[in-house]
Amino acid sequence: MDQSWSGPGGVERGSRGEGGADEPTPDEARCALLGDPARTRALARSGLTAVADAQMEALAERVSRWVGAPVALVSLVQPDRQVFPGMAGLPEPWASTRSTPLTHSFCQHVVASAEPLIVPDAREHPLLRDNGAVHDLGVVAYAGMPLTDETGIVLGSLCAIDMRPRRWTDDELTALRDLADACSTELRLRLVRYEAQVERARRDQLEEQLHRSVERARTLLHASEAFTDTVTVDDVRARATELVASELAPSYAVLVLPEDPAPPLVAADTSDVGYPDRLHFDADRPEPDRRWLRDHDLHAVVAAPLLHGDTSLGTLLLGWNTPQPLEPPERLTITTLAGFAAQAMDRALRLQYRTGVAHQLQQAMLTSLPEVPGLELAARYHPADSREYVGGDWYDAAFIPDPQAPGDEILAVCVGDVVGHTLQAATLMGQVRAMLRQAGWDHPGEPPSHALTALELATTGLGLAATGTAVLAHLRRTAAGQWSMTWSNAGHPPPVLLCPDGSTVLLEGHEILFGYPELRTGPRRDHDRVLEPGSTLFLYTDGLVECRGCDLDERIDRLRVLLAGLRGRPPAEMVDTAVEVLAPDARDDVVAFAIHLTSD
Repeated sequence: MDQSWSGPGGVERGSRGEGGADEPTPDEARCALLGDPARTRALARSGLTAVADAQMEALAERVSRWVGAPVALVSLVQPDRQVFPGMAGLPEPWASTRSTPLTHSFCQHVVASAEPLIVPDAREHPLLRDNGAVHDLGVVAYAGMPLTDETGIVLGSLCAIDMRPRRWTDDELTALRDLADACSTELRLRLVRYEAQVERARRDQLEEQLHRSVERARTLLHASEAFTDTVTVDDVRARATELVASELAPSYAVLVLPEDPAPPLVAADTSDVGYPDRLHFDADRPEPDRRWLRDHDLHAVVAAPLLHGDTSLGTLLLGWNTPQPLEPPERLTITTLAGFAAQAMDRALRLQYRTGVAHQLQQAMLTSLPEVPGLELAARYHPADSREYVGGDWYDAAFIPDPQAPGDEILAVCVGDVVGHTLQAATLMGQVRAMLRQAGWDHPGEPPSHALTALELATTGLGLAATGTAVLAHLRRTAAGQWSMTWSNAGHPPPVLLCPDGSTVLLEGHEILFGYPELRTGPRRDHDRVLEPGSTLFLYTDGLVECRGCDLDERIDRLRVLLAGLRGRPPAEMVDTAVEVLAPDARDDVVAFAIHLTSD
């Protein structure tokens, strides 16, 4: 082996001349090679720097022993210096810094040539005799073997150094080459481990992104389902606050409507606004807003408008007690949630308007109870559809002429139930109630059964699909000052008479419900009873006493016991207590109507 220079040609080549004005000089070519991006990435990924590495130190010690060299180095050549993660015998101050500049590097030439460099006496070598390592470190003899990665890129050299001239033997160079192969293998393993670590990190990142995507999808699905069954504005507000438990996990969630006091970020425009941390918020907001953020202990906030067409129905305002990146996927999730909330809010506002109209309609169709000397009247209506406050049940109390006593009037009282629990049922109920009143006025002196029969004839003739049950009673004040009652029952639960002594009587005797005249086998019947002063007549609809899986007779008995316990209480308290105790969550409309006969 040539003991003076084992690189190509023994000296570096290249010059600017002879038609090669653009050909790089040897120094330029070497600098370009040392700074090659693929090479510098491999150096960085090896994790080896000017810090002692146990395995590299062991290799350097082994070189020193096997070759008998006073100095041995694992040298990695960076673009501006060479570092020694493994070394043996290097004098100070270089031993402490574990590096030298390239002006003191022989190893750079191993990298440049990708070949071993074997030098018996550097002081006589044309490429190395002016190198700073000769003068400052006393390097004379040098033997360096390339250290490569799996693609063949030379990262540095494994070298043996002597401070006196030396002819390296074939055995020494073979041992050095074998150790260099072992060192290269270790470098490649480190690079593979690095790539594996990068791949694991990439896999973990993808898994995290997938997990977050799944959680976002789950959040949106949950929100879609949650907002679907909202009916009122308060329902929508409540669902918005449930976002605290979602994948977004805000510590503050509120749905702000236009009429609400506006916290920061709820602006008049309809643009999304977000701040990932207080620093950004403080730089852009006035002092009152910054104070609001600190009062709520929030570090990040975002506001998303609830847009329906071009109209903003409110703002979804979310806040976190830690800084949040608010990346595009999270902002898209928030915007989508705001879209769900906007649809729910639009539906709730429309239902709220419809409910208001329906409520007014229902109230208009329900009777304002008249003031009657000697009687105290109270009624309560509770619809099955509490959202619309409408239904087919009704109560009524109105005066009709009494031909038996000119100048006097009969108090016609009625409780009924048109089949259905919707606005359509309420509309039919209003017509039925008016038709019963009309029947009483058109046929003065006729009993309640006549009015019920007239109702059926009219609804049949007009094609009005009204069916249901009713109790219609006429109350007259007798010459003796008592009250008498005549009633007819069209399939309705029997009224309860609470006697002055606390006993109760069921006013039995009911017939087929109205609306099916073809099923009647004879004329409707009337019943009469004189009512004692101090008695209370209690009329009701089936929603008060019926419930799924319950025995109707037992429920009516329970009503009688309850009324007995309320003896002496005002009628208004009776009806309220009856509904609250017997039908707090009724699935049917409920009417309770109490008429108390004063004892004076």
